[in-house]
Amino acid sequence: MTETNSDIYSLPTQLHLFFAAADRFPLRIAISDTHQDLSYATLREWIYGIVRALHSVGVSSGDRVAVALPPGAGLIASLLAIQYTGAAYIPLDRNAPRERNNLILDDALPKLVINEDGESSFTNCLVMDINRMLTTPATESANAASPSGVAYIIYTSGTTGRPKGVPVTHASLRALFQATESFFRFNEHDSTLLYHSYAFDFSVWEIWSVLAYGGKLVIPDDETRLTPAKLAQLIYNQNITLLNQTPGAFSVNSPWLCRFQKEDLALRFIIFGGERLNFRTLTHWQRHFGLTSPVLVNMYGITETTVHSSWHIISQDDLNKDESVIGELLPGFHYLIRPSDNDTQSGEGGELLLSGPQVTSGYLNQNNESNGKFVDIESNRVFYRYYCTGDIVKHNAAGKLVYLGRCDQQVKINGYRIETGEIESLLARHEAIRDISVIASSSTTHGPHLVCCFTTFPDKDKNVIPELRELAKQSLPVYMRPVYYRWLDIMPKTINGKVDKQSLSLSLE
Repeated sequence: MTETNSDIYSLPTQLHLFFAAADRFPLRIAISDTHQDLSYATLREWIYGIVRALHSVGVSSGDRVAVALPPGAGLIASLLAIQYTGAAYIPLDRNAPRERNNLILDDALPKLVINEDGESSFTNCLVMDINRMLTTPATESANAASPSGVAYIIYTSGTTGRPKGVPVTHASLRALFQATESFFRFNEHDSTLLYHSYAFDFSVWEIWSVLAYGGKLVIPDDETRLTPAKLAQLIYNQNITLLNQTPGAFSVNSPWLCRFQKEDLALRFIIFGGERLNFRTLTHWQRHFGLTSPVLVNMYGITETTVHSSWHIISQDDLNKDESVIGELLPGFHYLIRPSDNDTQSGEGGELLLSGPQVTSGYLNQNNESNGKFVDIESNRVFYRYYCTGDIVKHNAAGKLVYLGRCDQQVKINGYRIETGEIESLLARHEAIRDISVIASSSTTHGPHLVCCFTTFPDKDKNVIPELRELAKQSLPVYMRPVYYRWLDIMPKTINGKVDKQSLSLSLE
C-alpha cells in the first residue's frame, strides 16, 4: 500500500518523516558535501551505526548530547541519531570562545560530547570520535523520538552574560512545518543549503525543510560559504530551490546571483529571517529576477518560538515603503501587542507577545529568566502561556504586522527615547546604502549622541555622507539625527549573519 502525503504528514515528528522519506526514496541524494553524495539509504545506515554507539555508552530518552563537529554529512547523521535515541542535541559552535562552550556544558550537563578526534578540550565530559562511531555496525532499533521529547537545545545570549538554553520539543518543531508545508510545498525535488551555523536555529529550518521530504541538503565548506562568487556558482550547480538568508548575507551574495539569468537558477523561494529586512535593498534583485520566480518571503521568529512565527510574501508595493513588514502569524499562533511603556499611544506599537504550539516551555535551569519572559495571561477564564519577545511591532494600514525594532535597541539621548531602527529605515532609502546601523555613543565634545555606520554597494559612490545628513535633516527631529557618519568597507557581522552592534560600539571607543 502506498503512503499518501496526508498519511506521511500525520506522522508525529520530523524525524519520523525522514525515515518515511528514506523508505520512499532510498537512492535519492540526501546530503551533498565537499567529500561525498550520500543517499537516503546510506544516511539511514550511518544513523543506525551512531545510534548503536550512543546506546553503548548509555544514551537514552531524556538525555542530552553535545556536538562539536564541522559542517558535513557526519554532523547531520549525528544530530538525527541523537534524536533517534530520544535524546536532545546541543550544538557547540567550534568558532565560539572555549569559555562560552564550557559555560554551555556546565549548564546542560550532557552525557556525551561528539567531536572529530575523541580528544576532550572541554571540562568534565565523556567524548566520542564521530569517525569511530561511523564504523560501528548498523543495527536497526526503535525510534525513541516522541512529540513531548526535547529535539534540541540551542543557546542564545543571556542578559546576565551567561548563555540561555532553549529546549525545543519535537511537537513544536513538527508544528512549525505543519504550519508551512502547504505553502512551501516541500518535496523530493527540493534542495537547500546548510548555509547557517547549526548553533543558529535557522539551520533547523534548513535541515528539515528537505530531509523530511526526500530533498537534498547541500553543505558548502567555509570558503565557499563565505565567498559570494563561489556560493552563487554552487547554488547554480546544485539546482538549489530553497535559499535561506539573513538580509545582511543576501546583500552580499545577491549581486553574484544576479550574474545569472533568471532561467539559469532553480530557485523557488528565497526566505529571509534573523534580522530586520529593509525592502528597498531588494530593488536591484527585483529588476533582474522579479518577485514571483523565486518568491521572496520575509519571515520573523525567534529561538523561543521555534525558528519562524510569521511570514509575508514580498510585493512590488513593499519595495516602495519604509516599513519592514513581517506580515501574518503562522497558523496556530495567537498574539498580543503590549504597550512598551505607559507613554505609548494606541497605534504606535508595543512589545509582541506570542502564544501557540511552537512556543517553548522556558529556559533550561533558569527559572527566574523563564518567569520574566514566559507569562500566563487569562482570556475568557482560560490561561494561555505567552512568550514576551522583546520585539516592538505595530499594525500598518493593511492590518499587517510591521517590525520596528528591539525593546533593548531603544536608546535615550538627552532624555528622548529613540528607536534606532526608525533612523536606519529612513537612511536606508538612499540607493547607495547596502548595510546600515545606528548606535548610541558618548564623547566629551558631544555627550550622548548617535553614530551612523554604513556600507555602500560596490557600483555606488561611497561619498554620500552629505546626502545622508540632508536626508536626516529633512525627515528627523534634531535629537534623532546622527552626529557622526562612518563609512565601512565591511559591516561587522555575528556568526549568525546579523549586524554585530557590539563590535561597532567597541570600534568607536
